[in-house]
Amino acid sequence: MRFAGKEAIVTKSRFLGGALSVAALLLVAAGAAAWTPLPVVDDPLVRMPGTQPGQGTMIMDPQMCLNCHGDENILNPEGYVMAPGYFWQGSVMAQAARDPLFYACMAVAGQDSIWAVGNPNAVDICERCHFPQGWLAGRSDPPNASLMTGTDFDGVHCDACHMKWDPFFATTFDGTREGSDWAGYWDEAGNTGPGSGTPSQVAAEATLAEDALLAAGIKLFSGLDFFIGDAPKYATYTEDGAGQYFMAMMHRPRASFADTKSDHPAFYSRHHKSKYFCSTCHNVSNPVLANACEDLNATYGLSLSCLPDQSGGTDLITEQYSASRYFHVERTFAEFEISAYGQQGGAATNPEFHTKFDPPITWASSCQDCHMRNIVGKGCEELAAPLRPIESTEHPNSGAPMHDMMGGNVWLPYVLASTDDHFPDTYDPINFALLTQGPLALTLDMYAGLSPTDRGDRLLAASDRAKDQLKLAATIKNVTYNPTTGNLAFRVQNNTGHKLISGFPEGRRMFVNIKAYAGGSLIHEVNPYDYAAGTLKGLSHPSSPPLGPNETYVDALVYEVHPKSQLTGEDETFHFVLASERYKDNRIPPKGFDIVAAAEQLIEPVDHGVSSPAYFTAAEYAGGYDDVSGPFVPGADSIVITLYYQSTSREYIEFLRDEINGTADTLSRPTPLKPGGDPGAYIIQTDPFFGALKAWGDTIWELWFHNHGLDGLGASVPTIVPFQMTQAQFPASPLTTIHLLYPPDLAVLNALTSPPTFVWSADGGANVKYAIDFSLSAAFTNYVSSYETLGVQLPNISVTIPQAIWDSVPTGTPIYWRVRGADTGVTPITPVFSTETWSFVRP
Repeated sequence: MRFAGKEAIVTKSRFLGGALSVAALLLVAAGAAAWTPLPVVDDPLVRMPGTQPGQGTMIMDPQMCLNCHGDENILNPEGYVMAPGYFWQGSVMAQAARDPLFYACMAVAGQDSIWAVGNPNAVDICERCHFPQGWLAGRSDPPNASLMTGTDFDGVHCDACHMKWDPFFATTFDGTREGSDWAGYWDEAGNTGPGSGTPSQVAAEATLAEDALLAAGIKLFSGLDFFIGDAPKYATYTEDGAGQYFMAMMHRPRASFADTKSDHPAFYSRHHKSKYFCSTCHNVSNPVLANACEDLNATYGLSLSCLPDQSGGTDLITEQYSASRYFHVERTFAEFEISAYGQQGGAATNPEFHTKFDPPITWASSCQDCHMRNIVGKGCEELAAPLRPIESTEHPNSGAPMHDMMGGNVWLPYVLASTDDHFPDTYDPINFALLTQGPLALTLDMYAGLSPTDRGDRLLAASDRAKDQLKLAATIKNVTYNPTTGNLAFRVQNNTGHKLISGFPEGRRMFVNIKAYAGGSLIHEVNPYDYAAGTLKGLSHPSSPPLGPNETYVDALVYEVHPKSQLTGEDETFHFVLASERYKDNRIPPKGFDIVAAAEQLIEPVDHGVSSPAYFTAAEYAGGYDDVSGPFVPGADSIVITLYYQSTSREYIEFLRDEINGTADTLSRPTPLKPGGDPGAYIIQTDPFFGALKAWGDTIWELWFHNHGLDGLGASVPTIVPFQMTQAQFPASPLTTIHLLYPPDLAVLNALTSPPTFVWSADGGANVKYAIDFSLSAAFTNYVSSYETLGVQLPNISVTIPQAIWDSVPTGTPIYWRVRGADTGVTPITPVFSTETWSFVRP
């Protein structure tokens, strides 16, 4: 049976007109000196659509998958590991339930939830994404992760993704949701749609039938059907964000290929290569405030922005609207969705983004294009499995998805890797002691599941991949400076498909540091960072040192989100669960950002608590950059501009420490919810519910303090310590060297289905133009060139060969290539040749 068990259907009486109404919950919270547990399944405030805990979904141990999909012996033709499970093991997805910040934040969220609504159930929002296996199995209640066990600690593992089905299956299938270019966009060879009889179409039809059966088991909190026909009941529900899983019951994994060769049955899933797939965990919102909004306003005189109830009181707000419509926590997917890359067909990536990937990512239309990029390889050990894309006739343009899944989080995999004593260069006994206190002290069990203490190599590789992502994420360009007036101008270019920076506002920030020199001496600095204190100077926070006489803090050049809370009365808060708006959001938009569509998803810029769509110009939204200009300091002979990223700040870590240890006052002082104050608000250290979480106050502080190097023991972990993303200077250093990057030397380009992109790097130069030369001779006795032959000066460090020219390239013989460059702003113009001359063969 697919939907057996009483948990599969909840009754209407749990929500409407009974003792558990939203208003009643709020009154209990306001008047109770102690809190009373409420089963999460009975709580309307945290309920969201999708498969519910205990409904029958069986998530398999990831080790079962790794037996075939995680072998280090699964190599690509060049001899590199390509096993999806190998990369996944090091990723932040695999470590979602081992993230120290998560545990500290979860403890604070539980305390905040009790303070606001009388129970800790808001923590369920955290557990559903960080412990998907445990959450689906019903181990998230009590909501303190105390029942999590075994492979629950492997975070977002294989089945959490590969058992997921598309709640918009009907419109994906008929092409109205994401296009019907079956042979092109979906890479289904020869498919012209329903009735074509191709393997992909036949497999898609089987998946459609299965999804329709699964949809029949999804219920509203009232017990009525969530789906009407083959679509969600409400047209305003357009995405399954905020951890709203729609999960299959029987174990038949889903993946993005119709020609898989494996020992187990599988469903072909267009959803798994859809741009919408990642929205489930990367559009995060607060359902408690959404469902309690009107009652909070009425009870406490707040002015929260509530969505209108379309149901006449029968259904929850969270069941009527997409999560991106209410109470912003993070919006990485929404930022992508309304960018140029998120439009149907996608967009070309910036040339600066091409330099680290093999092959380069020149076009993006989904999150997976960058975070699960195509590589040449197999997904499993099965001998009959095709080497993609070379041996696949059904999906000839799709490589094997590299399960990279890294963004900018360098420090988490690095710190976890430092607990593995098999790698003495990175092993850290202090980190080991802090993180292995055991589940009775921390809830975290470092030895459960696939323990990091034995996977340092995978974690260190993931940390390095995150560094590469950060280095590609931004470029500083177009630097001009007038020494007489002191006017300085430059551009910070966002090379990503989302805001720069993106993700949770957990103290993470990106900031521009500017240093002016005269005669070799520093004469002025903007946004100085005090490495001895571990924070920026000039902040209002008591830990921030004061600015020196030749130092300036410029808030506009610190790119970040500061939430705001009407509940606590704070303009700027770190209380995620209690955040009702944003006070500051000046992060740089991605290319093609649709500012008109941004407000509905709560992702427009915000300045001092005010929605500010004009914060960036139309050109900046279109190009995805921030143009900075204004008076600086005159008289400098050189300027150095550096962009740094910090995953979490001292200010946030101190907040977590103090809230957990009960030495803060943001909840105990008079607030809009508790006008007389609440001296009993801080309960983590005394309430048994938090018994295995209360040590996180000191632990998170000591972990951050040590890995920033503030204890003097030499640790300096990137992104705990600010990490340099990019740098530019004025005057620019002369062009000195050019290095070829891709295709690699002696490459046989038999895996290409389109003309290749040639990529190189350059050191120095400000106004460099390039030429790429091709020859049948290594001596370039005769050659064709983009400059002499075509009359084109290349402005970027990559070029895709036009199809007509590529078609004329001889096959079966070595073709040699080199790059020349010259700084056109320097006279006399002096060409610089690439250090290397490489060759390739077109079979």
